[in-house]
Amino acid sequence: MELAAKTWNGEWWRFGGGGGAAWNAMTYDPEFNRLYIGVGQGTPWNEAIRTAGRGDNLFLCSIVAVDADSGRYAWHYQLTPGDMWDYDATEDIELTSLMIGGRQRPVLLSASKNGYFYVIDRETGRFLAARNFVRATWADHIDPHTGRPVENPAADYSSGGPTLVFPGPVGGHATQAMSFSPITRLAYFPATDLGFIYAAPTGDPARWEPKPGMQINAGIGVRPSQLVVPPAQSRLVGWDPIRQEQAWSVPLQGISNGGTAATAGNLVFQGQLTGEFTAYAADSGRKLWSFDAQAGMQGQPITYLAGSTQYVTVITGYRAVGGFNDPSHVWDYNQQQRRVLTFALDAQGRLPPPPAPYKPDFVIEDGFTIDPVKAAVGAAVVGGHCAICHGGGLEAGGGAPDLRASTIPLSIQALSAVLHDGVLVSSGMPRFEELTPEQIEGIRHYIRQRARESAVSR
Repeated sequence: MELAAKTWNGEWWRFGGGGGAAWNAMTYDPEFNRLYIGVGQGTPWNEAIRTAGRGDNLFLCSIVAVDADSGRYAWHYQLTPGDMWDYDATEDIELTSLMIGGRQRPVLLSASKNGYFYVIDRETGRFLAARNFVRATWADHIDPHTGRPVENPAADYSSGGPTLVFPGPVGGHATQAMSFSPITRLAYFPATDLGFIYAAPTGDPARWEPKPGMQINAGIGVRPSQLVVPPAQSRLVGWDPIRQEQAWSVPLQGISNGGTAATAGNLVFQGQLTGEFTAYAADSGRKLWSFDAQAGMQGQPITYLAGSTQYVTVITGYRAVGGFNDPSHVWDYNQQQRRVLTFALDAQGRLPPPPAPYKPDFVIEDGFTIDPVKAAVGAAVVGGHCAICHGGGLEAGGGAPDLRASTIPLSIQALSAVLHDGVLVSSGMPRFEELTPEQIEGIRHYIRQRARESAVSR
């Protein structure tokens, strides 16, 4: 705590503690009896608000090594000091040994959300190498001597903007599991090239306060922009951590495909948002086999022996991040096929015939007059409370029902019962007691507006 406190400034505690949740990447190292913990981003994102624009803000966006028995601090490496772009360090941490500098070294590998692939000495925490695997305009490179990023001044939006930065908060690689093959010496992960428009809120950062209807929790400290972000490009990557270069890649659709599993049989398995479960040649990326799983996949396949038979298992079911989905493959929350699928050589199992492709039936309420002012109020509330599950612009990505096709908003009483009174809490729908009648009415108008716009544009 003493080490961390020296790197924070301002009144960061007013916004919920400054962020830094450890919520995904944790890896145990039996060789050194250590636990490596990947730490998340800061909150608010804007460091001018969070920490008066100064300091590294340890241990945000860091990999922290602790003794597995005592929890005593061993070392840390911070991937994105003073992060202001939502670049968590919560991506998978793989352990192996590589020939570097003429000798075999124990290393830690991570394909980060910030777009760089890192190689760290896991004994000492020393930075060894990093290179970007997607566009990374926030930094020119990682200094090979200090291990610190050489940041691009144009990417600093803390008191200005709007500015387009790559990658955005979706990340060059997010939480989809990465795998590493000691045979090919390659790491395998889905990569996405997608930017984001960042801009500081208007006014004095020192006086900024989160407002009702803002982004989840304390607010991200970023104002909306009308600039257009270039379309995303995604691919499955076979990455050489020694040469720090892409050995091969295959194109993918959408921006949130599944994790990978590498096997000793020169295979890499991956599930995709299209519903295709695929095996590639691990050394070349050549497609060898695929199966129609009838639902998108994001989880990691696993492989194991039972008796003398090797099996591969994957979970199907798709939930896009904030509604980011491939419009040609929409997986409905209510209709998609969620299964555990297991495969083996010479297996004879068959799935039942697939259902018809989902096409949302948008509910259009005849005689209802949309009030643009009320709809604008609703849009702000939806952006802060609902979009993370029901999708940006209410374009659902499988994580929750498509509200444009729901009959609940036809009745303000029913909508209030769900949002304010929590009648669907047992089904996983949160209760928002803080919402006022005016905000709920605004949500109703916004849903009706988006249903009509979507029906016209389809």
